[in-house]
Amino acid sequence: MRILIVGGSGDVGKHLAEDFSIQGQDVTILDRAEIATEMKERPRVRFLKGDITDKTFVTEAVRNQEVVLHLAWSFSDNAQTIFEEDIKGHLHLLEAASAKGIRRFIYASTATVYGKAVVHPVTEDHPCLLMESRKPSYALGKYAAEELCRLYHRERNLPATIFRFWWAFGEKIGGRHLRDLIKKAMNHQTIEMVQGAGGAFLTMSDLGRAIGFAIGNPAASGQVYNVGSLFLTWEEIGARIIDLTRSTSSIHLIPSDQWKGPAFLNEVWDLSWEKAKREIGFDPLESPEQMQLLFSQALRDCIAQVKKEEK
Repeated sequence: MRILIVGGSGDVGKHLAEDFSIQGQDVTILDRAEIATEMKERPRVRFLKGDITDKTFVTEAVRNQEVVLHLAWSFSDNAQTIFEEDIKGHLHLLEAASAKGIRRFIYASTATVYGKAVVHPVTEDHPCLLMESRKPSYALGKYAAEELCRLYHRERNLPATIFRFWWAFGEKIGGRHLRDLIKKAMNHQTIEMVQGAGGAFLTMSDLGRAIGFAIGNPAASGQVYNVGSLFLTWEEIGARIIDLTRSTSSIHLIPSDQWKGPAFLNEVWDLSWEKAKREIGFDPLESPEQMQLLFSQALRDCIAQVKKEEK
């Protein structure tokens, strides 16, 4: 199978490219950023450097592909950047994919489109309260991209599938807020948390499996699916960071309505992936205990990186 991974130079894209190539798929990475040397040398992987705002470039890139996996996004909070670059490129991909009659168009969206979780667990039927989001411009852009996928599915018969997830990790995990918590623990400071706040983390392997299930299942066409692997609270994460850094920090729990810290740490993203399980057979590959170990390993790597930077 020939798979085009758009935005394949990022952490998620690199992991998926490696997994699919190991499975014997022919992978093309399209990105405006360079890829790691080891990826260039990997069998069954080729690289196209360019920008998806270039319609001619996108049309040629999609030619002869069977699957388009769209991960590219600026993550800008600027609406002009989002709609003049991200959405423009997204439209070029949808147009080329529908014209070439590809087997599946996979769009990687985000739980951010739900805006603010008001019903738990968060299912695909949850309202998309875009203006309630921490990053409304970002949420609006991602939701617009989803709606365009649905439009092309309905009007052009494009077999598009949308995945929403919160935070994907592999052997490595990053994120500004996570790194800030690590720094506090390293300095033995009190770590403040909102009780119960947290989210559904997704392993890279589970994301790859979900995509594979969607590619092989005609029923996934035109559908949106939440995916995740395990729910962790920030309190659990903080306790693990304290343990791994051998810190003397303590955790101070604050009621949600009294929280004055980053809004990101005051949200509950308990995504339900029951629909994906029911319709395409997705379920986390590892046991909860094994996924806890995988998360701890990724945390160790992040801690090591922070320590290196702090020297």
